[in-house]
Amino acid sequence: MPQTDDELKAQVMAQTEAAIDAVLAERRKKGQLDLSDIERLAREAGQKVMQGVTAGLVAMEAGAEESKVCPECGQALIYKGKKRRDLVTDSGEVCIERRQYYCPTCREGIFPPRSAVGSEQDDL
Repeated sequence: MPQTDDELKAQVMAQTEAAIDAVLAERRKKGQLDLSDIERLAREAGQKVMQGVTAGLVAMEAGAEESKVCPECGQALIYKGKKRRDLVTDSGEVCIERRQYYCPTCREGIFPPRSAVGSEQDDL
């Protein structure tokens, strides 16, 4: 997953290029496209690019440095490792891996950063 803006840009540019190549390959294969073909291909290409941007940004935000204290009680959190999480977004499903913490005072699992990927908390 990308770590910097430049890495995200390079990743999305590669995905965009692949989507355009797929559109052009289908055009060559069919010979001539009608308007519904063109719209379908444009929609599919756009969806792939949108998924790439969404996945990249979510991964970057999930990997961002976060506070090691509970946002509810202010106590120190216990690091519990990383956990994979599947999210459903407007642009499709995104799988991220985030750091997992546990607050012994609140007795709840915390998956920061909340502002980037939702405010859900899971019991451990």
